[in-house]
Amino acid sequence: MTSNAPGYVDMRRNNFDLLRLFAASQVAYLHVANNLQVELTGVLLGLRNTLEYFPGVPIFFVISGFLISASLDRNPDLRSYAINRFLRIYPGLWASTLVTLLAIVFFGDRIWRAIELSGDSATYIVSKWLAAQVTFAQYYNPFLLKANYGVGHLNGSLWTIPVELQFYVTLPMVVLLRGGGAARIQNGRLIVATGLLFAISWLWQSHVLGLLVFSENLALLVKVSLLPYLYMFMLGIILQCNFDFVKDILTGRGLLWLTFYIAVSWVLLHAFNVPVGTNTPNILSMTILAIAVVSIAFTRGNLSEQILRGNDISYGTYVYHMIVANFAFELGYRGTTTVLAVVLLITYILSIASWVVIEEPALRLKRTSLLSRRLQPLA
Repeated sequence: MTSNAPGYVDMRRNNFDLLRLFAASQVAYLHVANNLQVELTGVLLGLRNTLEYFPGVPIFFVISGFLISASLDRNPDLRSYAINRFLRIYPGLWASTLVTLLAIVFFGDRIWRAIELSGDSATYIVSKWLAAQVTFAQYYNPFLLKANYGVGHLNGSLWTIPVELQFYVTLPMVVLLRGGGAARIQNGRLIVATGLLFAISWLWQSHVLGLLVFSENLALLVKVSLLPYLYMFMLGIILQCNFDFVKDILTGRGLLWLTFYIAVSWVLLHAFNVPVGTNTPNILSMTILAIAVVSIAFTRGNLSEQILRGNDISYGTYVYHMIVANFAFELGYRGTTTVLAVVLLITYILSIASWVVIEEPALRLKRTSLLSRRLQPLA
């Protein structure tokens, strides 16, 4: 279809970079305010209450489902797929891990005293933590490290990295699930699978307390597994696979879908006491949120380019905000809105540096280009 054909949508012109930055900022704002015990009032409290309607982690998962499934559809070569996914996650992650390591070396006096008193080997403990951070177990934080530094965890946001990695591994199998046949049959399989996956997520939420009593380690492993969250990725996949069919009701209608999502979420929360701002939202609000996210991505699709100029600083914002918050905590800065503003500002500065120095150069090594970095965000 040519660019001047009726109904044509230029997939390269979208706002996914901006949406990911919003999601990362939502997580950062709430995490920093909560962990540094900032008492929010007035506009800042209103902002927090508003942001709780738009959970950043589920937004990330929907966008990943949409973009990465599109990437694999364009180039089904699994070797290239694996290399591209590695370059997307690990260079920026390893750099942030190095920053965390330097931080606990210079600011972790309590850590080293606690380890000395315990009789354990500092080298062994730190090596185990480091091995987990640079591989696929970023949720792992030895007790002596997290209990004696910062707010109580070295970088608690990184639990989503193993979830994302599991999705990367699972996606080729989801493609097989689509199989052949008519589009409606493929969609039927995906929709049924999504419903079953949400049921699994709901069971997890309903029985998490019992699981914690039975085994904290098992509860943690389930929390960082793909099972409670895969239905969100699936919603992104379904929207991507059917974009040609739904683009007319999505493109240019971001504000409409956003308003609909807010209205439904408000009713669910206030009339039925159904929470919407969690990492595992109910299937109704999550489905509408997924639709709203994709619709906003293709409403004024040049907005992201105009604001960010092709710079995707969302990943850096996500992986650095709790590192900076721990710096502030260790230096004795907490509890004020000034600290909140400074921590967020430093986070954005570090995310820009991460993008310019590490992430973008790494992404340029991808085996297949997603057309143009200036026009289309790299998944």
